[in-house]
Amino acid sequence: MSKPSLYFNATTEEHGAELYYLPQGGARATLIDLIPGPNGSDPTGFITLEDQIYFSAYAPGHGYELYSLAPGSHNPTLIEIESGQESSYPHNFTVYKGQLYFTATTAANGTELYRLSPESNVPTLIDINPDRSGPNPYIVGSDPKNFHTYEGGLYFTAFTEARGEELYRLSGGSNKPVVIDINPGERSSMPGIFGDFTEYKGQLYFTADTAQSGVELYRLSPGSTKPALIDMTPGSAGSFSTYFNGFEEFDGKLYFAGFSAKTGAELAYLDGTSRTPTIIDINQGPAYSFPNDLTAFRGNLYFTASTEEHGTELYRLPRGSTKPVLIDLNPGSASSTPHDLTVFKGSLYFTASSKEHGTELYRISPGKTKPTLIDINPGTADSSPSDFAAFDGRLYFTASSHDHGRELHGLSPGSQKPSVIDINAGVADSYPHEYFTL
Repeated sequence: MSKPSLYFNATTEEHGAELYYLPQGGARATLIDLIPGPNGSDPTGFITLEDQIYFSAYAPGHGYELYSLAPGSHNPTLIEIESGQESSYPHNFTVYKGQLYFTATTAANGTELYRLSPESNVPTLIDINPDRSGPNPYIVGSDPKNFHTYEGGLYFTAFTEARGEELYRLSGGSNKPVVIDINPGERSSMPGIFGDFTEYKGQLYFTADTAQSGVELYRLSPGSTKPALIDMTPGSAGSFSTYFNGFEEFDGKLYFAGFSAKTGAELAYLDGTSRTPTIIDINQGPAYSFPNDLTAFRGNLYFTASTEEHGTELYRLPRGSTKPVLIDLNPGSASSTPHDLTVFKGSLYFTASSKEHGTELYRISPGKTKPTLIDINPGTADSSPSDFAAFDGRLYFTASSHDHGRELHGLSPGSQKPSVIDINAGVADSYPHEYFTL
């Protein structure tokens, strides 16, 4: 039995972008060189199914195709969807009912849905849009995406010429998805256009677009094919004008970034089965605060928001309150632009910027409300921490420093000094990303 490991993509001049893994308790990463030489296989989209790792990677003569890898092995198995040197570009991997579902492209069928059993190396095509049409001039096929498992079904969006891009439900083992047509006719409703899908109080919430209502919030009950409209802004204007990184359940309520002409894009919430959201207007009046990175942590909802007075800063909303508290890392109108809020071992970690320290890592510890700076690259230069992943009791991430370039770092709980796993030795970067644990 192989040790649990952290897998990721990293780059060196000698090997190009390749697959690496860091074993539990290890201090050095091991290379899995799919393509010997400097070109690299550029592996992406890691997911596990029955102790096998599946991902997309490139190889000469095959293009970008699907691979499977057993933990501890250095020899991935090619699962070729488009024979020959043309790529199928498999992506959008999700596991449902013990099988792997994903999107891939072939010359014969365009971009469509596929299903793979763990016992097989031959995917099954589920051809939703047999016509030679697509959602835009660059894609032919149904282009399925936004996969979400809910109440025993696999929900996703897909395109057909007759209906546009709409919501579908697929039952386990079936090859015939059922359409949930929110905007009847050829015009797309683009379900999940902002914020993706989330479950709350046993129902599925998502955004969708119609000519009558604009982009609004919808709620779908188990077994239903008729989503209920939650119309925050009556008329065709819509209530969502910008991307936000998803819904967050906190204190029994569902929080998100909603829009109205009176308040602009602000923090909003639904309480229970109500169809009337409450808006918390942070940037008073029609000006937008653009709340983002909503994260529940120790009795508070943390998020970022913008005002003219303070720029883009961190806020926390205590349980039971409708008055967010500003955490002003960069006092004045200049922004600290916090992002990548991550809860790990009872603390909240995030990246933020200041004039004195550049873009660095911060931590809010239990019982504290003031962030602590973890200065990885001392001085005004940025370390720009990103791609956080929990593994082996430590927080791993990518960051830059004068001595090592952009490399893998590991931080123990409570520590101020991350260790460096220097894959591309010296000051050269390895740009590690796509972290995945098994």
